[in-house]
Amino acid sequence: MNSSFQEESLMEGQCKVHRQAANVRERRRMLSINSAFEELRSRVPTFPYEKRLSKIDTLRLAIAYIALLSDILSSGMDPKSYVDEFVRTGLKSPQSNIWNTSDLTARLSWIKWD
Repeated sequence: MNSSFQEESLMEGQCKVHRQAANVRERRRMLSINSAFEELRSRVPTFPYEKRLSKIDTLRLAIAYIALLSDILSSGMDPKSYVDEFVRTGLKSPQSNIWNTSDLTARLSWIKWD
């Protein structure tokens, strides 16, 4: 009976060590993900007064912004000219339905193009 108790105690200790190791790995993984989101947030256009974007808002904005940048590159136009043309005439492109969101277009007005 004493031997059984010792084995059970040893198994519980091993489980605890494994759980602690898993917790450390998960904490590192989450820190890495959060760091990546902070980096991404610093690359997408934001309003000067805006609170920190949520992860989902950051991803949605990044998708729209990447689509816009892709369209600008495909057009061969100067970025400022492209955005001005879009705002003035409603310029259409293959991907404009992805990036033509009120959220992104409002942010474009805050970009310092000069």
